[in-house]
Amino acid sequence: GTVGNLTLFLYILIHKLYQNFISSHFIAHLCITNLVALLVLLPLFIYTIWTGVNVFKASNFMCRLQALLTCTVWTVMALMALCIAGVHLLTFARIHYDQLFGLRPGILCMLSWLISLVLALPSATNGHIVIYDASLRHCVWGHSDSGLKFLTYLLILGVLIPAVFSSYAYIRVLGILYHSPIVFQSLGLYKSRFLVYAFLFSPLYQMPFYALTMMHANHSWRIHSDSFWPAICMFIAFTQCLVSPALYGASLFMMKEEDMALTARTHKGATGYQHVPSQNNPVQAQLI
Repeated sequence: GTVGNLTLFLYILIHKLYQNFISSHFIAHLCITNLVALLVLLPLFIYTIWTGVNVFKASNFMCRLQALLTCTVWTVMALMALCIAGVHLLTFARIHYDQLFGLRPGILCMLSWLISLVLALPSATNGHIVIYDASLRHCVWGHSDSGLKFLTYLLILGVLIPAVFSSYAYIRVLGILYHSPIVFQSLGLYKSRFLVYAFLFSPLYQMPFYALTMMHANHSWRIHSDSFWPAICMFIAFTQCLVSPALYGASLFMMKEEDMALTARTHKGATGYQHVPSQNNPVQAQLI
């Protein structure tokens, strides 16, 4: 996972894909976010499972900091996936990037961290939210009123909303692909539908973890520290960090996104991109 994320990030930098393809900005940023999870959060979790000892037993502040970083990183991953889904929809719908987003990719990446940090901040500032969950071997929100309120708005704003809009974007992409399959087959793009299915499945990796944290505090899985399934659910939650480099790396070649540098040269001096809708031939620009 670490090697995959680092390799994809370096590939984007070395080949300067960020100068030509919008999605490469978000994919590179997602790789960095994945590396934070794989190099900081996952080793702490594995160490706790291996030793059976809470690393932050003597420091409630560090426990809250772990929960803050976890919530922030996972929300950033969801927002980056949403941005990439938006770019993929624009690619297949032949809509120029500026017509939908209107902000530079770098600004959107910074906003994703800012929004995620604001959403996760109560986990660090409110001492009644975060506890060490012995079954999960991780510091998460507790089953108190404050913890459940935090979980509710985190689920709505940081999980459900990005997942719903990402799913909507990819369902639209599938609709475009299946509307003119012969056209996309001739361009070698029809096989990208398998990637779209994988992207649709991505938000489900963390669902077992969130479902487990919503269980009653007296549930057998939550009480016993030697329970097997909570640790499995926690591992599955990190699966996205492992598989996303392969999926998004493949999308750089299979989606054949519009070359923004070529478009800028072609439309040099123009005030804006003129979009001409075409229902019979929804063909996008080829990868240069």
